[in-house]
Amino acid sequence: MYEPCIVYFRTREQSRDPFIMWDREDKAFFAAGACHILAHMFLSLHRDEGYELIHVKPKVDYPGNHMYASNGTWAFDFNGWTLEEELLEVSGSTWEQAYPGWRCERIVVKEGLPQYALQSGHRPPEYFPYLPWERAYKYIKQFADSPPVI
Repeated sequence: MYEPCIVYFRTREQSRDPFIMWDREDKAFFAAGACHILAHMFLSLHRDEGYELIHVKPKVDYPGNHMYASNGTWAFDFNGWTLEEELLEVSGSTWEQAYPGWRCERIVVKEGLPQYALQSGHRPPEYFPYLPWERAYKYIKQFADSPPVI
């Protein structure tokens, strides 16, 4: 079953201090704080395979932003491969339990990551203490290159 990113929600200190955030285990790092980096690296490795960058953007001022790659059926994020429907359902219900009234919109990101990161409040890659691309690459390589056959 899909594990929602709220499990790895950052503390205020982790959100403010990029070195403390960097020192988190990989799964926590890519679940909360660098999901956009992981998704972008995934897209770089799977060019021309029909995947898009998706932003789960909470409505109003709720927490719970998340980014992942998806082809409309399968999603790839810190959990590896998950059916996108399950990702959205489990994430939505978990955030709604923690924050009654929580709702989100699913946005397909068309502009490049650096531009979108600045517009959406995500930390641009150069704002991490070390460039996160190699870390994202190694994390992705732990998983199969394609989704499971069901």
